[in-house]
Formats: sequence, C-alpha cells, structure tokens
Amino acid sequence: MYTLALAVLLGFVAAQVTSFVLDNVPALNKVPVLGNNDNWFIAASILIVWLTDTSILAAYGIGATTEWIDVVGSGLAVAGVANLSNAVVNWFDK
Repeated sequence: MYTLALAVLLGFVAAQVTSFVLDNVPALNKVPVLGNNDNWFIAASILIVWLTDTSILAAYGIGATTEWIDVVGSGLAVAGVANLSNAVVNWFDK
C-alpha cells in the first residue's frame, strides 16, 4: 500500500517538475524527439526514480538483473500510475 502511495507521490513530483521546467524553458519544446510534454514527463519520472534510488518493481517482487532495467521500469511504472490517478481524479471531477 505504501509503495503505491510512493509511486503516486513521485508521479506528482515528476508532473510538477515537468510543468515548471517546460514553462520556464520554452526552448525544450522544440527538441525534435522530446518535444512532446508526455516524453518529458516520462524522462522526469525516470530521473526522479534514479535520484531517489527507489525501486517500485522490487517492492512488488519483480526483480531485475541489472540496475538500469529496474530504474527505467520503475520510472515507467511511476509515470503510468500518475497518469492513471490523474484520469481517475478527472473522471470524478465531471
């Protein structure tokens, strides 16, 4: 249960960091591959997981043989949980 709350919290932090950076540095939207805000959000999620050294996958028993797979997988899990929680909140907001 705490792992899910941690994933939602990290996703919220990643969303706020992405919003702040893209609002203050508009040149980042012109990068060809990462011009989409969702791509920056995924990159921020992976970066935050790496900086905080958390492993969402290991908490659920999904072990990885190498560290980078765990970091990228946990970052994608954080991004997915954040998008899911955002969709649920928007659905209740109707």
